[in-house]
Amino acid sequence: MERPIFQPIGSPAEELDTPALVVDLGVMEQNIAVLHGTFSGSNDGSDNGGVAVRPHVSCHGCPEISQFQLSAAGSAGGVAVGSLAEAEAFAAGENGSTDDGAASSHRAMDDILIAGRVVTPAKINRLVALAGRIKLSVAVDNPRNVQDLAEAAQAAGVTLGVLVDMDAGYGFGGVAPGQETVDLARTVLDAPGLSFGGLMTYEGPLPITDRAELEAETRSRLQPVLDTRSDLEQAGFEVATVSAGSTYNYDTISQLSGITEVQAGVYPLMDMETLRIRPEFQPAASVLATVISHPVAGRAVVDAGHKTTGPDFGVPVLEGFEGAFASRFSAEHGILDLEGPATDRLMPNDKVHLVPYNLALCVNQYDYIRAVRDGKLVGYWRVTGRGQLG
Repeated sequence: MERPIFQPIGSPAEELDTPALVVDLGVMEQNIAVLHGTFSGSNDGSDNGGVAVRPHVSCHGCPEISQFQLSAAGSAGGVAVGSLAEAEAFAAGENGSTDDGAASSHRAMDDILIAGRVVTPAKINRLVALAGRIKLSVAVDNPRNVQDLAEAAQAAGVTLGVLVDMDAGYGFGGVAPGQETVDLARTVLDAPGLSFGGLMTYEGPLPITDRAELEAETRSRLQPVLDTRSDLEQAGFEVATVSAGSTYNYDTISQLSGITEVQAGVYPLMDMETLRIRPEFQPAASVLATVISHPVAGRAVVDAGHKTTGPDFGVPVLEGFEGAFASRFSAEHGILDLEGPATDRLMPNDKVHLVPYNLALCVNQYDYIRAVRDGKLVGYWRVTGRGQLG
């Protein structure tokens, strides 16, 4: 567990103890405005069949950030998570202070979609218990799972919302478009204790930098989903929800008739992986680190390594120092290569900001986000979703 030094509210951001995960709230709010501004209609997404934003909060794991997202225009009014444990954490809510003195306060989430599978008996029992407290939906792609969910929901006296998950080309689960989806939807519709809500899919991360190519690939992957929605409606099904998309392709999703919500996740804080595709956003999250050594002219060492930056998919990017680059990481430390004017800079006790390559991997290293506005600390926000894998 992270054991940060809790410095007073109002402390300058550059004086925070390091390594620290810092979020600039002004940048975060601008990112939220950019994405949500693309989506018109009422907050429940029902106006003229418009698409709404259901934030996928696993990327940041922080309920306080979720509140900013849910308050923005075009919000669906609920969130998506990847696991049952995350749903339980976000549904709990907190008020007051934590045991270690960090201020924490957020309202419980009462509308949650679990985009992952819930299949074991123990987890299904927890699932139906949670369904008795909040509006809860879960994705399915297997008839046996539907049967198990129905039996548990009926025994608990609750109704569980269900979306049929379709494979739109990513290959990480989901049933095939067309008749296979119709058959599974029929199984859900006929199951006591379950309520068929519609469809869910994920096209994949789609790391395509050309906008026209990205749009074409998105439309190609989602057309079979839209065709299957038509098949279901012709068969007499009411398809209230079709949940798809991500930050990568949110603008294309906003134009697709038949999609009702986009599960965008990384957009409030952003990371270098997504910024390559969506440069209209800015990095709001960074790891604040301290230079602890400058052993030779071409190298500096910082106190942030694998354990604090999560560089499994790519190294973070150093901000603000021309000629200085983050190059490699050990468990505890990071190496900065210095060229040109940077060789005379970045001495011990200097602070640097490292923008994570993959946000979710980085955030999961921390128990707290240091929320900063105008260069001043405004709060320690718990990463409630950290480690909630089951």
